[in-house]
Amino acid sequence: MDFLTGRPPARVAMIGECMVELRHLSPDRLALGYAGDVFNTAAYLARAAAPGAVDVQFVTVTGDDPYSTAMRGRWRDYGVGDALARVLPGRRCGLYLIRTDEHGERTFQHYRGESAARELFGPGQPAAVDEAIAGHDVVYLSGITLSILTGPARVRLLETLAETRRRGGRVVYDGNHRPSGWPSPAAARRAAEQVLAHTDLALPTLDDERQVHGDRDAMACVERLHAAGVGEVAVKLGADGCLVSDGRTARAVPAVPGVRVVDTTSAGDAFNGAYLAVRLAGGAPCAAAEAGCRLAAEVVGSPGALLPPLPCPESDPAL
Repeated sequence: MDFLTGRPPARVAMIGECMVELRHLSPDRLALGYAGDVFNTAAYLARAAAPGAVDVQFVTVTGDDPYSTAMRGRWRDYGVGDALARVLPGRRCGLYLIRTDEHGERTFQHYRGESAARELFGPGQPAAVDEAIAGHDVVYLSGITLSILTGPARVRLLETLAETRRRGGRVVYDGNHRPSGWPSPAAARRAAEQVLAHTDLALPTLDDERQVHGDRDAMACVERLHAAGVGEVAVKLGADGCLVSDGRTARAVPAVPGVRVVDTTSAGDAFNGAYLAVRLAGGAPCAAAEAGCRLAAEVVGSPGALLPPLPCPESDPAL
């Protein structure tokens, strides 16, 4: 599959939710941040891409509370645009808390029942938003995106994905799975299968795919996704790296060895962002996977979902 999009910048629409992140520093002390799986990938795509190579827009709905306002400002710090992010007066953003164990593995507690992002693709979304999304070179979403949408909203999303591809755009899907977001694995599986019918590149994590689809190993996951019509697949395997396939050849790409793990939050999101940056620049899938493993290794060595934003070149006193 060719991800070259002609003259840069490549226009990428990332559909999902950003939330208030509260990370435990101790049992009774918390650090405030803003994150969410698709937004994390957007931030890492903007970080990994060459200057001017991509235009990353985050598609979501926020409230007008102080945290939503601060959150949107943070997107811009990371090079992510908000032109397609609607504001709903009187609503607020969701919240989640992270705990990490002594091995850096994380657990989440989500509080998103009143999140404004649940209005994505709902009856209040202007048709112009769907039209703008479909005009992008790449549209990206995740299983968590699907979990916050109503049934009718998913239908509208699928129509937008189909229109994106009709116009020559590509659809990228990460089956990121949070069991608490679904009534059952079967419900998650049905929703995922509908999106996979419109997907060009899948970036799943094997542990998630086992829970939802019952894949016994990475190769079984690759074969199932190709059978569903997905042209390119990179299955993330944590400390074992990933398996990349273009439908003709499957190759294992190892993880970076000897990494000290502090916090695994957002490792997969970082992999996805770097992978997309390389593919959009015309790099091969294996080179993209290697870049993804390198950035993921950097991320797991730091606490929280996001590395600090890179300084703007114009603010560098050395320039």
